[in-house]
Amino acid sequence: MKIVCSVYVGNRVLPSNLNSKGRKHVKSTLALCKHPKSGEFCIILFTNQNKNGTKYTIRNNIKQVLTKFAHEGKCTIQFLSPEHDIFINADPIQLKAFLHLFKRILENKVSEKELTTSSLAVTGVKAKDMPPLKLTISKRSDYPSKGFPKTLEELHINSINRCGLDKGILTLMRLKILDLSDNLIEYVPTELSLLPNLRDLNLSQNLLGKSKNWNWIGGNLSNTLQSLDLSHNELKLVPQQISHLSQLTNLNLSYNLLQNLTPGIGKLKKLKVFCASNNNINTLPGNMRSLTLQTIDLSLNNFMQDVPTKPLHRIDPLPVCTLKEYAARKVLRARLPYPPGSLPLTVISYLDNANLCVCGRACLEIYVRTSQNLLLTSIAESVNRSVGEGICVPIDSYFCSSRCYASVCRTRNPIVR
Repeated sequence: MKIVCSVYVGNRVLPSNLNSKGRKHVKSTLALCKHPKSGEFCIILFTNQNKNGTKYTIRNNIKQVLTKFAHEGKCTIQFLSPEHDIFINADPIQLKAFLHLFKRILENKVSEKELTTSSLAVTGVKAKDMPPLKLTISKRSDYPSKGFPKTLEELHINSINRCGLDKGILTLMRLKILDLSDNLIEYVPTELSLLPNLRDLNLSQNLLGKSKNWNWIGGNLSNTLQSLDLSHNELKLVPQQISHLSQLTNLNLSYNLLQNLTPGIGKLKKLKVFCASNNNINTLPGNMRSLTLQTIDLSLNNFMQDVPTKPLHRIDPLPVCTLKEYAARKVLRARLPYPPGSLPLTVISYLDNANLCVCGRACLEIYVRTSQNLLLTSIAESVNRSVGEGICVPIDSYFCSSRCYASVCRTRNPIVR
């Protein structure tokens, strides 16, 4: 029996710091076989660098087998001689089948006819026979008739006028990059949020402006997604759920119909590249001043240049918040998750629509609101702009208390609620 996997071989004789340094899994083939004469079982490890393979005897030579994470496709086999630890990363189904047979060998429950592969005849799996990690579909005839390979880590489906997401994509647990650009997709199922490793999602040039379901933004994607492209989608609103993507570093909202941005963008503390050019945006959320970007592109929008400012006005203390708002502020400040179904929809909407004060705290019903000017170079190293455009844009600022409001030096006439 042979499986294709990624393997790292650790030597227990060496100091632990040398084993951990430069640790890297390599594409390999593991084969379970037996000697044609003695009938002894063994494991042979093939790599591109070692095409003849390294042989490990099995009987009375196993120190320990660690299978706690076998359901994730990971396990470790420790040998007594040589003192090697084989760290295996493979498809979970294939790995479980391999371990099942391996266990039966250790328990002497394998008959002579059941495992006939000779250690003299076994060879590594050729590159052309290995399951693919990347698949590109640019015409309908390229679409796999038997479904997508479970080993896929990168999938591109472009320019074939698909109107929806293939359910087979939702079963690709190893998928890291998904590109569905240049199609006619109007709806993304919530199950997309269950993919555990997706880090790059390109949905540009679709019709998501017609979508009413954005619950797929969340779940596992909150901790894995790093890049999201929603450009060219006729979006009129930025989904509020986008604030759940805590690991997002690259966000593209260019070429849409946006007039405003959700305050949730200011919560994306790891965001480095933000593009929202060619929209109708006239003001930015005030909490975007806390971002630290590498590049920002807000060119070709409807910003009013040089918003007039007046000296700071003294305001009276704000009214006491309701218990509902106090509770909502505590939930948002503690970053407590509230996935769909955990709370009534009205409460979830109430939390998602919270404005953010310049101090980072939420404010929902009681706040001070005012307009200010923001120098884009104060939040980004590089600013892309068209000819004649300035680098100063208006921001719509919210303040959760009179103290936060007083910390701002210059402001327009405030709106107190």
